[in-house]
Amino acid sequence: MKEDILISRIKVIKKQLEKYELLNSFSSTEEMEEWIRELNDIEINNIINLEIDQEEIKFDKKLLLNKDLLNTKDYNKRVQALISIKNAEGWYHLFDKMLNSEFLHSPKFYQDIETLKRAKSAQMPLWIIGEPEFINSPYHDEDFELLVTSKDTSNRDCDFLVWDAIATISKNVDSIKSEYHRKDLQTIIKYSSEALQSSYSYPEGSINYLAVNPVSLNDHYHLENMEILAKNREIGNFLYAVMTNQEAINRRDYRTIIREMIEYKDYKKYVFLLCVYAVGEEDAKNALRLNEFYYNEIKKQLPELLEKVNEKINIVDSTIVKEEQIYQIESCEIEYSQKKVKKYLRKILKKVSK
Repeated sequence: MKEDILISRIKVIKKQLEKYELLNSFSSTEEMEEWIRELNDIEINNIINLEIDQEEIKFDKKLLLNKDLLNTKDYNKRVQALISIKNAEGWYHLFDKMLNSEFLHSPKFYQDIETLKRAKSAQMPLWIIGEPEFINSPYHDEDFELLVTSKDTSNRDCDFLVWDAIATISKNVDSIKSEYHRKDLQTIIKYSSEALQSSYSYPEGSINYLAVNPVSLNDHYHLENMEILAKNREIGNFLYAVMTNQEAINRRDYRTIIREMIEYKDYKKYVFLLCVYAVGEEDAKNALRLNEFYYNEIKKQLPELLEKVNEKINIVDSTIVKEEQIYQIESCEIEYSQKKVKKYLRKILKKVSK
């Protein structure tokens, strides 16, 4: 009797698999029948009662057989929700992000799908929608709303860079746990794509990278550095290298170095020297962009040049006071006149031309 029921069940399920063009999900009839035999009652019931227009399915139909999805009590409703997403052209392969167990059991499953549907493109929302860090973030709702509504406000028309930055920060644990998460996202929106670079691009040197860097997030100058980096993008790669180096941050002349880099940002080779001075040769070389060959040009003179940089920094940084957690650079002492400071700089810039 049981065998007759099983045979009948196999026939019904096989018919459903054929209807939704899922037979090719199995390498053989034997594999399919074995898979059916292992189905539990919930899974069997969901497959047998599936009733949707297969022409509306734009994602990989194999997702309909996902075990986590099949074990939901509202399987049909969830499949309908997936089908209702119309803004994922070219990104339907990311639908598997919505089928991990944590998102399927999230109380915001349907809410998040409705939010995702309002985005200009579902790409970035799909990228993070199933990430546990994002699902459980205390900023979840506001971050998702920001992601689907934000646009590039610059003349570059690069919405993608803005979405990329918001998505990356929204799922980053270090940012979420920091005190700067909300403010950093506001800074991203404020400066838009002109201050951003895409994920996995190097060298790192933009505010979206600084917003998720754990070293910077523990630096009490983090917010100030976000503004500095956004406004000095032409030397962002060197500034970033200093701002994310713990040894550089611990230096007594840390803020002097940053200020010096900004003041002489038109002299890129000097800025590179300051970077070497602050973080060392290897890290400074790693910060170089493809069209920057400063190291090869000055490596023979490096010890002498770094000594002069040290002399100049020490003069500028001769008096530093700490007041209310903010370091303020005071005027140079009388014995170190402005004339002498300029003299040191001329010596450096004579060898390290613009």
